[in-house]
Amino acid sequence: MTSAMRNEGLRLRTLAARISTDRPEGIVELLELLRECTGQAVHLALRSGNALMYIRKIESDQPFRTASRVGTRIPMHATAVGKAVLAHLPPEEAEEILRAAGMPALTPRTLTDRARLATELNRVRAHGYAVDDEESEPSVRCLGAPVFDRDGVPVGAVSLTGVTFLTTREELERFSPTLLEAARGVERLLRLG
Repeated sequence: MTSAMRNEGLRLRTLAARISTDRPEGIVELLELLRECTGQAVHLALRSGNALMYIRKIESDQPFRTASRVGTRIPMHATAVGKAVLAHLPPEEAEEILRAAGMPALTPRTLTDRARLATELNRVRAHGYAVDDEESEPSVRCLGAPVFDRDGVPVGAVSLTGVTFLTTREELERFSPTLLEAARGVERLLRLG
């Protein structure tokens, strides 16, 4: 394990610990407010090497649940949170992640072609948020917005998650301004800590 990997691991554990404590400087409250405003499940994921890790999940009030769990490592190419991060990394770093992690198909809708993913990442940069439309889990649709550190490096992302038979893509994307505002709020709170 390299020194850079140890430092990144320590930084992830420190951020996750701050967010997981009983008084996480308002981050959990902000995520709960996002859930209340949208009715969708909310996730906060932080970068962990070539993947992301869910460190907080707030369920929706809907009777249906997704398979995601806190502590799960998730690939970047097939998730809204991952694409939100990939789109804002330097191109050579994003390429290194994709080369190391690969782009396996998790569902029939997963983007496994680099050119199609590059087009999607351009769209993410233009809109500020990413969409996962049954790419990581069947019948699940997500909207993800990046969270940046003080230096403008994406360290994770916040997402809204709904099931496809209750929430259309258009309905979910209508929440993008609220999601982007929440992601900026998480950034501000992380920078205070």
